[in-house]
Amino acid sequence: MRDALKKWIPALALCLAVSSCGLLPEPAPEPTAGPSEEPTSDAEAPTAPPEGYSRADEVFSINYDPDSSMNPLIGTSRYNAGLFELLYEPLFALSADLEAVPVLCESFETADGLTYALKLREGVRFHDGSELTADDVTYTLNIARTSDKYAARLSDIASVQTTADGGVEIRLKRANMFLPSLLDVPIIKNGSADDEAPQGTGPYVMGAGVLNVFTSHRDYTSASLRRVYLKEVPEADLAEAFSERTVDLLDYDPTGTARLNIHMLHETRYYRTTQLIYLGMNGAGKVLSNPAVRRAISRLVDRDSIVARSFGGDADATLFVLSQDLAGWDTSVASGYAYSRQEFRRLAASAGLEDADLDGRLDYSGESFKLRILVNSESEAKVGAAGIVAGELINMGFDAAVEALDFDDYKKALEAGNFDLFIGEVKLRADLDLTALFTGSLNYSKTGADGYAQRINEYLAASPEDRPAAATELCVYAAEDCAVVPIAYKRGAVLTHVGVVSGAAPGQSHIFTGILGWTVDPTRD
Repeated sequence: MRDALKKWIPALALCLAVSSCGLLPEPAPEPTAGPSEEPTSDAEAPTAPPEGYSRADEVFSINYDPDSSMNPLIGTSRYNAGLFELLYEPLFALSADLEAVPVLCESFETADGLTYALKLREGVRFHDGSELTADDVTYTLNIARTSDKYAARLSDIASVQTTADGGVEIRLKRANMFLPSLLDVPIIKNGSADDEAPQGTGPYVMGAGVLNVFTSHRDYTSASLRRVYLKEVPEADLAEAFSERTVDLLDYDPTGTARLNIHMLHETRYYRTTQLIYLGMNGAGKVLSNPAVRRAISRLVDRDSIVARSFGGDADATLFVLSQDLAGWDTSVASGYAYSRQEFRRLAASAGLEDADLDGRLDYSGESFKLRILVNSESEAKVGAAGIVAGELINMGFDAAVEALDFDDYKKALEAGNFDLFIGEVKLRADLDLTALFTGSLNYSKTGADGYAQRINEYLAASPEDRPAAATELCVYAAEDCAVVPIAYKRGAVLTHVGVVSGAAPGQSHIFTGILGWTVDPTRD
């Protein structure tokens, strides 16, 4: 994991913005009043800073959407996601390496991955002063698992209830040893699901256009950033604002559908994601219905070249469908599935791919065919990946062409099965559950291969000791079927100006992880 690398990159600002002065020396601005304060007149003498004052109070602001819901269980604004992090806390948060880190949950026990007993941290208070109880957690999770926003993530939960000793018991429909990774749901106060802004336990309290550090929070005394202002910055203006040094933090997808050029030196903090880029194959097609043909084609997917040339290095190539970092599959089996033109030739011959009519193109069972590769035209990186795949296929004798469609037409073609190959992307749950991809709504390949559900369930239920073996079994099974050929797991990134912020360690769902421990140095602007 690269941290705080300085580089010039094109960036898509997604959610958040923190404003400060810039890198070049400029005259210090006149102090301005905060949104909840009355401005002073020119005739008034300056007053001493209040107790706990930090210079960062003048320079930090988070972009948000005041017209969208501030209820974290239903709010979908990507701008307000950062506010939810600061106002609410989950049972667990995901680290930069996608590991579950306890927040409101002090400890947990499970013997079988089906029943979990959670012990909550004591002395946690909501912003109204009331103490967090197990009833608040039980209430929140039961509301969340029926909500549009969290239903898929929590679909394995059969019941949540408060125990007699003040703990929380969660029962699952199927064993899952990764459950803590799925419990990064913001906890709200019992009975407040219909409130526009429910009470939370986060490190900041929301006021009129400002976030103030929550002085009843267990870690508030370590905060160098005691006040955060809320501002509206249109998405189209975020890159310019960052380049002009009025915005100081951007969370972005470096391989997303649109890129904004940042014309200044900055620091980049990368974090892993569960967003998988892959090559899908139409198992219902005349040629690709043969697993042997799919296996041959899979050996022409040059992951390292795609990551370097198309994704600019902002992704982690993966040989198998599960991330090796999380699943820990047996690396000794990797060589049997890696990119190899020599192995392609061997597998192609045994699959019945040959130039029967000597026209320079491969035929299947004596008949010519053409491979149509679909890709979303709105993603420059994916179009580039499709071009690299097509180039390999053409070089090895296939008649292949890329067809780039806008997203709506691309999705319709996938749903209708009107393709041979496609470049796809899926955001998996934090437990890397592959159910939707192979047996659910995202199974566009329609290979009909048996055994996915069994192997997925065995992987999720495996103990840490047994996990590598279960992961290897699932990965090899998928690699032999080749309905999906994994390419890379994307990285997310957070940009800051050089030297302004230290101590930040963003993760996929928590950009502001540990913010009370950050060091903010506006004098570096």
